[in-house]
Amino acid sequence: MDLIRNALETICNNANIYLKNLESRDDDWITLTSLVDHNGALNPAARDKIVMCIYNITKETIVNTYQRNYSSEQIQRTQDAFSVVNPPIYIDIHLMFMANLTEIKYKDGLSILSRLISFFQQTAFFTRDNAPQLAPEIDKLTLEFENLNPVDVNYVMSMLGTRYLPSAFYKMRMLPFASTAMIQRSFPVSAAQTLGSLTPSDSS
Repeated sequence: MDLIRNALETICNNANIYLKNLESRDDDWITLTSLVDHNGALNPAARDKIVMCIYNITKETIVNTYQRNYSSEQIQRTQDAFSVVNPPIYIDIHLMFMANLTEIKYKDGLSILSRLISFFQQTAFFTRDNAPQLAPEIDKLTLEFENLNPVDVNYVMSMLGTRYLPSAFYKMRMLPFASTAMIQRSFPVSAAQTLGSLTPSDSS
């Protein structure tokens, strides 16, 4: 399962449903796409919409404990066997929602951006209860509003190949990447093994 694509498409689809309920539109209000192509030309699919795109991917640092031993049915040995797998990493996706509605539609862009912020404020997190499209590997996603100073905003806009447009920045937290590939086998130490390892001086 492509976790990044699944998570972003789920959030985008749910936000579009919310916005269309407030103001109907034949196509989507939000599009998950790049603003410009590799030559710097405006992406036609992004015109007169809220553009949702990634501007950075970072590793979540709060989660730092993980049990690496799993009771292994995959090993096809006794139930006392354990497989050892690499610990998962949790990824944060930094998102930008840009109101790419210009000229006479500029105020409409501000209105839709405001409604989008309201949607994320009232939807504190996404799980399969309120977003059944989420991949089974994803238990919970949260979106946190990020504060970027004008210098950072200018850097992001330049990096994405555009000039400033009204935007909201969010951090989508805790996207898990976990592999079940076994890197080694381990077996619990039995009481007999423990006693057998004692020296005569230890047992006296």
